[in-house]
Amino acid sequence: MAGIYGADVAQLRALGKALTASSARLMSTATALSKNMGEPGTWKGADAERFRNDWNGTHSLLLGRVIEALADAGKAAARHADEQERASGAGGASGRTSTAGGPPGKAAGDATSDYLTGGEHSVARHPDRGEANLAAPELDRLQGLVRDAASGDNFFVGNDSDVNKLRDALTGLKPAQLNQLLESLTDDELRSLGSGAATDGKGLFNWEGTTPFERQQLLDQLLSKASAEQVGRLKDLIPWAQPDGQAMGDAARPDGPDASSTNRWMEPKWPVIGQRPGTDDIRQGQYGDCVVLAAAGAMINADSGWAREHVTDNGNGTVSVLLFDKNGEEQWVTVTSDLPANSKGAQMGAKAGFGGNWPAYVEKALAQVYTEDDRNDGTAEGAPPDQAYPPGNYRALEGNWGPDAFQFLA
Repeated sequence: MAGIYGADVAQLRALGKALTASSARLMSTATALSKNMGEPGTWKGADAERFRNDWNGTHSLLLGRVIEALADAGKAAARHADEQERASGAGGASGRTSTAGGPPGKAAGDATSDYLTGGEHSVARHPDRGEANLAAPELDRLQGLVRDAASGDNFFVGNDSDVNKLRDALTGLKPAQLNQLLESLTDDELRSLGSGAATDGKGLFNWEGTTPFERQQLLDQLLSKASAEQVGRLKDLIPWAQPDGQAMGDAARPDGPDASSTNRWMEPKWPVIGQRPGTDDIRQGQYGDCVVLAAAGAMINADSGWAREHVTDNGNGTVSVLLFDKNGEEQWVTVTSDLPANSKGAQMGAKAGFGGNWPAYVEKALAQVYTEDDRNDGTAEGAPPDQAYPPGNYRALEGNWGPDAFQFLA
């Protein structure tokens, strides 16, 4: 009998991911509701008290069961996909004995040195570099878009739309073409672009301006496609390409270890994604951001493939992390591969595990776009009243609570 027997592995994995993401989102919502229920001033009276009792005694428990059931279903779908793949003989000819993405024929965990290879465990975002074949008119057009995005003094419309036009134009370029454009720009032109894109982008007829994610979308196109040489140049000429790595601590860590120090950075030895990434890789460093790492741990606990699908080494000194914006849309955030170092030169943020350094890059990418800092301690110059630290600060990650972080990851 002709036809397909069993399950479509790709569709089964997609179902598992959807179930896992739904479980995480529902857990985030449940946590937020429980916090609101605990605020007696929000809703007073007999009806309020009755509903709180029902919530704590019945509703939240039932919701918890739904959350657990969705997570279990996501795991089951992923497990069945693995079983279907094995049953279909996928990879059998190669003699692969590791299901963790390691080299064919080599069992996971042979030696510590095996974990330092990395690279092959990440899926390249731009595998085809193309050719540096931009014609002179097209190069002139792109250079003009760079100049427009760099100019933030338009009273009526600002430069938000110019930043987005440049981003959209760069999206259509192959890496070699992007590099051709960067090589044609002077250092002053790149500095001006960085300065212009760092402005709020607002104008009389554009009150929202340039959001942190829109700014990072532009940076993502630049960093993820550029050569290693041009990545170094962009990092030197655009200050906000790197978040502020200082630590201030939270209730559990009242004083950050390097609160008054200048930023220090180091190139880690461990790969971005190693063998068998999992919850054992979640090890908090010296930042008070346990909620961020707990959220990342919940994601990979629910979906063992989460790290490989959301964190990738671009092979040019940058790492891309797939996050979600306020509208729930997937957005790549690309950061340089160096990580904050403490006064002794050791890795200051999330520590690497045998599954790689991926938690540290989730941490770094979030620092670039995180808008939920609710510490409100008034220490950040120019910060809005309800936000202690704006995006681009590791300190914005410290002292927050779970749902704030979850919305960026699921």
